[in-house]
Amino acid sequence: MSAMLTYAARDSRPTIATSQLDAMRDVVGARTRARTTDANGPVVLVCASGRGGSGTSLAAALLALAAAGDGHRTLLIDGDELVGPQALLLGVTPLMRWPMLRGAAATADHLAITIAPTLSLVAGGRTDAGAPDPLLSTAERRACFARLHTLAASFALVVIDAGARLDTVLAALDGARSSVRLVVVTGGQDPVALASSYALLKAVHVRHPLLAIDLLANRLDDATASRVADTIAHGAEQFLGRAIAFAGALPNDSALDAALRAGMPFLDAVTGSPVAVAAHDTVLRMVPAASTSRLGA
Repeated sequence: MSAMLTYAARDSRPTIATSQLDAMRDVVGARTRARTTDANGPVVLVCASGRGGSGTSLAAALLALAAAGDGHRTLLIDGDELVGPQALLLGVTPLMRWPMLRGAAATADHLAITIAPTLSLVAGGRTDAGAPDPLLSTAERRACFARLHTLAASFALVVIDAGARLDTVLAALDGARSSVRLVVVTGGQDPVALASSYALLKAVHVRHPLLAIDLLANRLDDATASRVADTIAHGAEQFLGRAIAFAGALPNDSALDAALRAGMPFLDAVTGSPVAVAAHDTVLRMVPAASTSRLGA
């Protein structure tokens, strides 16, 4: 599937060409009857990890695709302000990225890129690789995320890829205006992986002691993931006095890895894969089944 884009004359936002949109509709399985939000507003899942390389971006993309495929009108926000991996995964070249919210260079309602009727993306990354903008300050980052959260009302589910940077994680959580959950993505069972996940939990707990937190194990089988979840949950209960829910495990999918290395587009490679099925099961656990999402235009 190519990443060809078309541009509407009155809109600077890139959208997928009709043929690409049809193919992507098949990928996400958009339903003729889409779901609508419940009375409590959209659910916001902030995906984060304690260390880089845990697979947070892949996990966030899989969760967003699974929700969109189940009919939930979903917004995926790429919190990476340097690279913006979600646009690369989804095969789009955005004209606008959320760091442009700094200094009123853009407005939030012009940032969402339509991927499919039930899936939209707000891209991250620098706006000009030739002359990169200075890094956002903590205050600027929080202000940008506060403005991004104004988009949530139009969606049933918002998935934020917050990565492993604590400032980004806290900015994403602080600005939420509706039901928000932290999804801690852990990518290993070694002591460093366990300690970094717990460190993230502890740092977030200080700011948000009542926040709902789920643990999602990446690239682990079910048995290993359960042991990892039990270890982290025990530490959180003993030292922080709080419960951590186990969202599930995304298996190590060698076929998907091989397809991506061979250059197959992500949306094609992930279709029907074991990791996509596992992501769908995870979404069902975290998003109320009674919540239904609105169909995109």
